[in-house]
Amino acid sequence: MNEHPKASALPLDITQLQNLEQLRDDEFWDFARALARQVPAAAQSEDYLECALGTGTCLIPLTMLNEVVLPPHRLTLLPATPEWMPGIVAWRGEAIAVIDLTLYLSGHPVDLSNAILLIVNHANIPIGLLVPSIGQTTPIQQGPQDTLSTDDIEGPTAPADFSALAALAALAAPKAPATTPHMPSRTAGVKGMQQGALVLDVPILLADVVQRIETGAANE
Repeated sequence: MNEHPKASALPLDITQLQNLEQLRDDEFWDFARALARQVPAAAQSEDYLECALGTGTCLIPLTMLNEVVLPPHRLTLLPATPEWMPGIVAWRGEAIAVIDLTLYLSGHPVDLSNAILLIVNHANIPIGLLVPSIGQTTPIQQGPQDTLSTDDIEGPTAPADFSALAALAALAAPKAPATTPHMPSRTAGVKGMQQGALVLDVPILLADVVQRIETGAANE
């Protein structure tokens, strides 16, 4: 008598997939129901600070912030620096580079007369990010892979059922390109979108900033 593979909600290897054809109809549907009842891995939540940009908003993880400095700020302009670097500022006894985050991301200048200075770190080097204003903190839930798609949408999750194939077909349909408040050359520093706000990958963004400053890219 041939033994049928036991229905399980665990991930299948290639041998188990080949054995699926040996299942009776009732065993196959028992297996399918077990998969539908799988509980996804617990999502982790990280708090982000909402920051205004001249072209929209962005979210910066609180874990990356050393300090939030209110205006006024006394900036000293240096020669041969990118246009999005309005100068350096004294912070805790040292001079640090200051970046106009809106100009860096979008190429569009904004009024920074009352801007907020956010102190972040790159390889233990403090850097200041100037933003027109800041808002509230917001938690973002992310799965075990710690990734965020540009199509992420918050909201209740639909219960698992066998209409999932129809949903997958809808997702596969062509979509119009989304308009985002950043230049294509800055995509690496953006994880994705959350309710219309850019979710920044700060370490990658800062690494790019430092590299561009070192190469003296005054005009891009």
